[in-house]
Amino acid sequence: MNNKISAEPKAKGNALRSPSLAGMFYPEKKEELNSLLTQFFNDTVTSVTNPKGILVPHAGYIYSGRCAAVSYSKISPDFNGTFVIIAPSHQGFDTCVSDLIWETPIGSVNADEKFIEALDIPLNNNAVCERENSIEVQIPFIKHRFPKASIVPILIGDQSYSGAKYAADAVISAIKRTGITPVIIASGDGSHYVPRKKAETDDLIVLAALKNLDTKKFYDALIKIQPSMCGYGCICAMAEICKYLGAKESRVLTYQTSGDATGDYSEVVGYISMEVV
Repeated sequence: MNNKISAEPKAKGNALRSPSLAGMFYPEKKEELNSLLTQFFNDTVTSVTNPKGILVPHAGYIYSGRCAAVSYSKISPDFNGTFVIIAPSHQGFDTCVSDLIWETPIGSVNADEKFIEALDIPLNNNAVCERENSIEVQIPFIKHRFPKASIVPILIGDQSYSGAKYAADAVISAIKRTGITPVIIASGDGSHYVPRKKAETDDLIVLAALKNLDTKKFYDALIKIQPSMCGYGCICAMAEICKYLGAKESRVLTYQTSGDATGDYSEVVGYISMEVV
C-alpha cells in the first residue's frame, strides 16, 4: 500500500526541471562545465572511502566547487545507485520531495521513482523550480562523476531538531520499504558574512560535536555557539540516516571560505566538506 501523501499530482512522463542557475553559479556551456568539473576532481588528492553520507556546500562553483569535489571524491565513480539529497529550502517551502528529471548542461539525472513513492514526504515540484541552488548545484557534480546514478531531492523547510528527525525518519522508512541503500548528501554552507577566523572557529566547534553522530549534542552546540550556518537541519538528518546505515563517525575533510576566492576575509561564507563513515 502506498502511504505517500502528495501535495500535487505525480510528474507526467518525462517532466523536466530545467537549469535556472547555469551561467551564474556554474558554466552553462557543456564543454566549459565538464572541463571545470574535471579540473576540480583532478585537483583533489584523496582516497575513496565510500562513506554513508557527505556534507557538500552549495555556493557558486568559483567559491565552493573545489570543496564540494573533495566530498564527492570520497565516493567511487563506479557508484550507480541512489543519492538522497537533503537540502535547505531558501524560499521557505515546507519539507517536500521532487520527482522531476533534472537537466544540466552535461545531461539529465533521473529521479528514483521507486524510492520517492515509498517516501512519506509531500511531493512539491514547484518548490525546486524557484532557483533553489541548494539542490541544483549538486546535480552537475553527480552527472559528471556518477553518470548512471539517480536522485531523491528533498527540501527541508523546518531546520529544527524535530524537523530534521521528520525527514530522517521518512528516509529510513523508505529504505526499509524498498531495500534501496542510498548515499546521503547533506547540502549546507557554514557561517555567513563574518570574519574568517570566527567562521572557521564557530563552524568547526559545532561540527566537532557531531563527531560521534550525536545529533542532540550537535544541536546543543548550535544553540550555544549560534553560527550563521545554512542547512544544519540537513546535516542532522543526514547523520541520523547514516547511523541507521551503520555509520559511526563524521570526519571534516576540508574547510574553505569565500575569501579564498575573493581575497577578502573580513566577511566570508564558510564551506565544509565532510564524510560520515
